[in-house]
Amino acid sequence: MQQALNHNQLEYVFFHLNQHIDLSDEIRNLIRYSKEKPGSKLLSFRASNNTISLNSQIAYKDELIPNLFPLSDKEQWFDPEGESVVFHHDILKAAFYLLSAYQELNSENTDHMGRFQFNGSVQEQLQIVQKPIVNYYFNIISDGIELFCRTHNIAFKRKRLFNNFGFMLTHDVDRVDYFHWRETAYKIMQLAGLKKAHYNKKRLFKATLNAILPTFFPGYKQDPWWNFKELRKLEKAHNFKSAWYFLNRDGSPHDAKYYLEETRIKQLINNLEAEDCEVGLHGSIKTASDRKAMQKAKKRIDAVANQAIVGTRQHFLKFHYPATLQIQQDNGLQYDTTMGFAEHEGFRNSYCYPFKPYDHTNDQMMQIWEFPLTIMDTSLFGYRNLNYNKMRTSFEQLIKEIRQFGGLLVMLWHNCNFDEYENPGIKAYFTSQLEAIANHQPESLTGKDVLLKLA
Repeated sequence: MQQALNHNQLEYVFFHLNQHIDLSDEIRNLIRYSKEKPGSKLLSFRASNNTISLNSQIAYKDELIPNLFPLSDKEQWFDPEGESVVFHHDILKAAFYLLSAYQELNSENTDHMGRFQFNGSVQEQLQIVQKPIVNYYFNIISDGIELFCRTHNIAFKRKRLFNNFGFMLTHDVDRVDYFHWRETAYKIMQLAGLKKAHYNKKRLFKATLNAILPTFFPGYKQDPWWNFKELRKLEKAHNFKSAWYFLNRDGSPHDAKYYLEETRIKQLINNLEAEDCEVGLHGSIKTASDRKAMQKAKKRIDAVANQAIVGTRQHFLKFHYPATLQIQQDNGLQYDTTMGFAEHEGFRNSYCYPFKPYDHTNDQMMQIWEFPLTIMDTSLFGYRNLNYNKMRTSFEQLIKEIRQFGGLLVMLWHNCNFDEYENPGIKAYFTSQLEAIANHQPESLTGKDVLLKLA
């Protein structure tokens, strides 16, 4: 990104800054974003035509914050100069670069599924994935504006989305039948060495043996993936709501193995909605790039739910920025919550608030909201292979960051990721992690609740 921000890009940054301060017309009229020397009694933001730098940092309240577009040797973010406050580096462009996912535009840094990768990202290179740097930028900007307003007796007010922080507990319903012939056949192929095994053969053999009878005699044993009552019992113990995204089928082997129209699925949806939970769409791989597939999937989930479907998350976090968002938006979805790195928990857009994505092709802010995915189960014990103690530590670090800004923690845990053979102790860990989060006293919300808060 070389040129300074244009009008639409600047307005995009100010739209989100307005989530943190009351950006009144009086304040806006005193802001100048320019390469020229500021005039008198102005909030002057220096504008950069330079490309991104990954080698500059400036301290802010004992934290070193990346200065992506440095413009001088000044080691302060801003200073009073006469009647003005001058920002020495292009902090507005830095906020736009990270928040708008500019690095993902036409990027070749993708994995075998076409997903933008954590490895090679700015977040990985600067080791900032667990810090919402855009929130830090907005705090710095707010401090400078507050100094200016105090000097000139202009009304100034800060905002927080949550007094403490928001907690959005979510589940992707990929699979519901552990005792299914496909799953049992897959275990047999793993034993035979035809498929990759995820745990040792002794445990795999025991898991396969225990699955044979229930596979061929339904009802013989409680299916560990049909665990919705158990999960809700754990959640209700802490007064947590949750959002459940149901996967559609449209021809891929990676689709759901159930049908949305099944009686048991419709009853499950009724039960969840009756408990003030939210039901949303878990868009199949095809829906990420196929408008008609998304339209069909949305129509099917609408037909089985009793309430309007407004939220979605893409299967496997497969996502094309911003094309997938445009497909979602065009099909009447009001928010997405896909944007997190599959390989690492943290902040893909370096922001812990809901935000509106940016359509770089048409140079405009989109209408759909993004509720950034903070932490996913398979990132922790799949991609990162963390033990339970390290998982707890990571949760605490993320909560610490989110709490200081009054932001939103979005957690994804699949109902089918409670396999005690593959992850011994996983149920006990999940139970204890919910308790640990509850001890921080967050506000529990569904996606619909967050939309109401943003209205």
